[in-house]
Amino acid sequence: MTTLDLFGKVLQAIVALAAFGVVMALLLAFLDRDDTVQRRGFLASLKVGLRPRIIIAAAFVLLAVLARVLYGTVSWMTQELTNSLILIGILGVVGVVLQLLLDRALEPASPAVRSAVFRLVAAALIAVVIVLAPMGESGAIPMLDWVTPALSLAATIAGWPLVAALVATAAIAFAPARIRRSLRLLAWIAAAVAIVVIALVLEGGREVPIGVWPWAFAAALSIAGLLGYLADHDEDSKPMLVFLMPAALLLTIGLVYPAIRTAILAFTDATGTFNGADNFVWMFTQPEALITLGNTIVWVILVPLLSTAIGLAYAIFIDKSRGERFFKMLLFMPFALSMVGASIIWKFMYAYRGPEQDQIGFVNQIIVWLGGEPQQILQNSPWNTLALIIVMIWIQTGFAMVVLSAAIKGVPVEQIEAASIDGANPWQRFSNVVLPGIRSSLVVVVTTISIATLKVFDIVRTMTAGNFNTSVVANEMYTQAFRSGEPGRGAALALILFVMVLPIVVYNIRVLNQQKGIR
Repeated sequence: MTTLDLFGKVLQAIVALAAFGVVMALLLAFLDRDDTVQRRGFLASLKVGLRPRIIIAAAFVLLAVLARVLYGTVSWMTQELTNSLILIGILGVVGVVLQLLLDRALEPASPAVRSAVFRLVAAALIAVVIVLAPMGESGAIPMLDWVTPALSLAATIAGWPLVAALVATAAIAFAPARIRRSLRLLAWIAAAVAIVVIALVLEGGREVPIGVWPWAFAAALSIAGLLGYLADHDEDSKPMLVFLMPAALLLTIGLVYPAIRTAILAFTDATGTFNGADNFVWMFTQPEALITLGNTIVWVILVPLLSTAIGLAYAIFIDKSRGERFFKMLLFMPFALSMVGASIIWKFMYAYRGPEQDQIGFVNQIIVWLGGEPQQILQNSPWNTLALIIVMIWIQTGFAMVVLSAAIKGVPVEQIEAASIDGANPWQRFSNVVLPGIRSSLVVVVTTISIATLKVFDIVRTMTAGNFNTSVVANEMYTQAFRSGEPGRGAALALILFVMVLPIVVYNIRVLNQQKGIR
């Protein structure tokens, strides 16, 4: 890396920090503005809210200036990128000024008129972008020669439904208040459906598929409409929308889009061609896949039950004993290790050497001391799966112990003493007093460990790589998608894993809501 490249990286970091500061300043200014100030005249009203807009305009100007300064200085700042950044800076400043003027000019108007005008202006600006995109693609506008056919197509697919939604919501602003929120939500959902339909129609006449981004954009639009519907319930909720929208956008990009893409990929073959449910048929008919599903079921039954039972028993036996903290620390230490680190430790524990050699594996050494023959523990099925399960139990027991120990200490002492006075023995006190008192914590522990077990990958991959009939769904998903060149099968396994985790999550949420209602 040259000095100039390093300088460019530093400038990028500075711009990113400045942008973050600008956004936070805008949000704070938006939430802290005083709408009760009496404004006298149009020019006086311009001063209100002027500071955050100046900051935003300065950020756009800084972006354009930096683009011009870095052009020719760093290799990655091309002519096309420079022109596009300068154009974005100019449009940003124009947008800020236009928004300020409209906001102040429409101040005497009713909220419905203000909302309608802002939406119509936004629709007009988006329409201009849609019209200019093909012109930039064809080279008619030199400053827009960076517009590719894909960007022009994206503007067409997503732009017109967005314009229609803005125009529709502008008209809905004058509808009765009792139906206004619902109509706005329907408008945004209709726009999302229109984007998907347009993409499917256009894709029918193309050799190269458009991809799944229209589905992700439609999901983002639906989420934005839903958040607007919820925030429009009362005035206090509207400022929260400013904070929720960036999070919703990031969730759409990082969660919704990959989920939709994976779901579509699950119905394709290695070449990306639609093959129906062939991947799922393979999953439930091939012996190797059935062994993988069976192993996963064994994991999800044994690990949560044994980890929770051992952790609960340990928490009860050391409760209020001398050295309680030390004993807790000993059992909790494995949970602090990484899965890979714990797997390497136990791989040495299970290490095998021939009968004529000294054993370096602790487990095989114990077997030899007891007069037996050393065993290839990680290769002998089905005992190798149980050996891997022991590693997961060793890790998760500490988590169960800590949570349940805290829950036990939360059980009122008066209830335990009252049960003791009534003649209840220790088991009756535990089953009738302590256990009902820690039920919610038990549910959290069991469901959390179950979800972690369903997703287990590191232990299997590190210790056996899924060989010798030890593979589980998560490991097989990786193997099929990235080793065997079958991304469709890997996506199908991911979809099955999601379906297996979903009921546990739903049950956990229901139990927690019930406990919250009781409190």
